[in-house]
Amino acid sequence: MELDEFDLALIEQLRIDGRASFESLGAGAGLSRTAARARVQRVLEAGVLRVVAMVHPEFDGIHAFGHVSIAVQGRTTAQVAASVAQLPDTPFVSIVSGRHAVVAELRSSDVANLSDTVSLIRSVDGVQSVDTLLYTHLVKEPHTPANGPENLDQFDDTDRHLLELLRQDGRMPYADLADRVGLSRGATRTRVLRLIESGVVAVTGIVNPTAFGMTQMTGFQLHLETDGAAALSAVGRMDEVDFLARTLGRCDAVGTLITRTRAETIDILDRMRAIDGVRDLQSWTHLELVKEQYDRRPLRALPRSAGASRGAAAAR
Repeated sequence: MELDEFDLALIEQLRIDGRASFESLGAGAGLSRTAARARVQRVLEAGVLRVVAMVHPEFDGIHAFGHVSIAVQGRTTAQVAASVAQLPDTPFVSIVSGRHAVVAELRSSDVANLSDTVSLIRSVDGVQSVDTLLYTHLVKEPHTPANGPENLDQFDDTDRHLLELLRQDGRMPYADLADRVGLSRGATRTRVLRLIESGVVAVTGIVNPTAFGMTQMTGFQLHLETDGAAALSAVGRMDEVDFLARTLGRCDAVGTLITRTRAETIDILDRMRAIDGVRDLQSWTHLELVKEQYDRRPLRALPRSAGASRGAAAAR
């Protein structure tokens, strides 16, 4: 799809505020309300942009994050990746190059349940071994509101209902939201704005990077010097770095960068290696994205006694 300067201006505004009115979008892009609406619909239908509600993990009771690298044997990589993707605590699953054929990100209620999920992954038919990293700090995360929620007790079932509706359609009109939750339009708008301002949810436009020629997705892990905080901050400031987390395990940090070409990827990796405080860097190429569902509500963790049955289901 060909994008012109008006499309790009609209997309940038929606990345900042996914619920911006067509009138304000048009004014910001130098278009009429009608023209802005038509162009936004066009980029949405073409899959260039998705407007989603990103709920802060704490609001969903998610407090443990991790990354697993999976070696495969005796089954195709695609089959193993599909089985791992069926688990509710794996919002991201990708087939990659290198010794490990599949990588996945884990999000769970606590470390104990995260450990259970790792055990389930190990039980999947075709999984030879699993290498686990535990996130200690999210340095750069495009799927989480920038500011954490405050005083979660102030929100009730109506707020949760609104969040579920926004997860289905981030731009659902206030009138429709009001009809669904049984409040006036004004009261509904007040509640939605409070959810956004408190850091519980961010309604934002998520861009398909391939629409901008960003077709190269590369994972990397870093080993840092004793105090690597400055180095990690410098890596996080690089525009091409889409995700970065401090970790416990085989390395000190793990991340993802998105670029246009292999030459650009090599250049960015070399720049990372040159940062003072980066002792070692290893990387892998993402070959096929199997699952990316950060905007979906996670399923509640099953009782730990149910682990065996979940494992059997995952292995099928």
